[in-house]
Amino acid sequence: ENEEELNNNADNISEDSVTPWCNYKSILIGVVLSMISGALFTANNFVINQFDVVVSDAVLVRCVIQIIIFTFIILYSGDTILPENKKKKLFTVSQGVVGAISFITSLASVSFMPVPDALCIIFACPVVTMVLSAAMLGDRLNSVKCFSRTMLLIGVALVFQPAFLFSNQLSSEGSVSFLLTATSHDGLYYVGVALAGTACLTGGLMDVLIAKCEGVSTPVLVNCAAVSGLIIIVSACQVLQGCRVLSSDIAKISWADWIILIGLALSSLLAFTSMTLALKLISPNLVSSLRTVELILAYGVQALVTKESPDIWSCFGGGLILSGVLMLTFQDKISEIFSVIHVSPYNGFYQTIPAQYGYQRIGD
Repeated sequence: ENEEELNNNADNISEDSVTPWCNYKSILIGVVLSMISGALFTANNFVINQFDVVVSDAVLVRCVIQIIIFTFIILYSGDTILPENKKKKLFTVSQGVVGAISFITSLASVSFMPVPDALCIIFACPVVTMVLSAAMLGDRLNSVKCFSRTMLLIGVALVFQPAFLFSNQLSSEGSVSFLLTATSHDGLYYVGVALAGTACLTGGLMDVLIAKCEGVSTPVLVNCAAVSGLIIIVSACQVLQGCRVLSSDIAKISWADWIILIGLALSSLLAFTSMTLALKLISPNLVSSLRTVELILAYGVQALVTKESPDIWSCFGGGLILSGVLMLTFQDKISEIFSVIHVSPYNGFYQTIPAQYGYQRIGD
C-alpha cells in the first residue's frame, strides 16, 4: 500500500510540474500568433493604400479562397459546417457576420484616409473588448486594466500622430503647433473615420464572440466568417460601382493585379486564422493589446523607408504602448502586489500585508 501511495504521489507531482509548462507554452503560442496576425493585417492595409486596390475585389477573392480551403478541411476532418448546439450555432454565425463587417470596413477605411490615422482608430478596439468582456465573459475590471488601456490609447496617438489630433502647420507667430491644431479634411476622410470606427467596434465584439464559441473548431469559425463576407460583398457590389471581378471588366484585370489580389487573400487568411487560434489560447484583452505593438513595427519600417528618424513624441508613445502591454500581461501579479489590507492587533498600530494571506492577526 505504501508503494502504491508513493507511486500515486509521484504521478501527481509529475502532472503538477507539467501543467504550468503547458500553460506557459499555450500563452507563448497565443502571443506569437496574435503578433503575426497584427503584422499581416497592417501590411495588407499598406498594400491596399499604396497600390489603389479595389476593396470589393480583394474581399471577394479572399472569401472565395477561404471558403474553398476551409470547407475542404471541415469535410475531410468529419466536422460539421455549423455546430449542432443552438447556442453555439448562434455565437458562431454572429462572430462570422461581425468578423466579416470588421474586415471589410477596416480595408475600406484605408482607401479614404491615411493608413496611420485608420490604424489609430482600429487599434483602439482593446477598450471595446475590455468593456464587452466584462459584460459578456464576466471579466473583472480593475484599475490596472483601465490604466493600461489608457496608456495604449495615448501611446498609439503619440506614435502615429493622427491628423485629427496633431498638425505641423505653422502658427501665426511662426512657431510650430503640434497638438489640437485645426486641420481641414475633405468629406472622404470622414467616411474613412466612420469605417475605421465601425471596424473598431465590430473588432472588439468579434474578439469576445469568438471566446464564447467554446468547443467550435477554428475551420468552422473562419469558414463562417468567409461565407458572411461573401454574402455581404456580393450584395454591396449590386449597389456600389467599381467591382471588376463580378463584371465584364474581369477580363481587363492584369496579371499583376491578380497576384496582388491573391497575395492579399492568402496573407489576410493567414492573419485571420492566426488571430482565431490566438483567441482560443489567451485572453481576448491580451490579443487586442498585443496587436497594437505592431503599430510600432509599422512606424519603424516607415522610418527606414523614408530615412527619417522618429521624433520624441513617437519614442515616448512607443514606450507607453510597451508599458501598457506589459501591465496587461502581468495584471494579476501587479494586482496581488498592490492589493493589501491593514490589520491591527493593538490600538494605534497597523501592519500592511499582501491580500492573499487574508485577515490574519500579526500575533498569530
